[in-house]
Amino acid sequence: MAPFHKAKRLSAPRNVKLVFLPPYSPEFNPVERLCQDVKDAIALDFYKSLAALRQEVREAVAAYADEAVASLTGSDYLLEAACALSS
Repeated sequence: MAPFHKAKRLSAPRNVKLVFLPPYSPEFNPVERLCQDVKDAIALDFYKSLAALRQEVREAVAAYADEAVASLTGSDYLLEAACALSS
């Protein structure tokens, strides 16, 4: 693990448990599921420019309702897997 990934001194509130994940674990990173969903939505289209692609990504992300983001990023299996790693 790179030295900049760990703080030398860190204090967390009593109700927060720190769980260190494996160095490469995209399946435990909730934003990866959201990014994959955006990629799936725009992947088959052709864009004339990088600016057009960026605009399409902005529009795709802006179209998500709060419930959809929560559904993609808030899974119980993430917490269960992280807890299993820490025990």
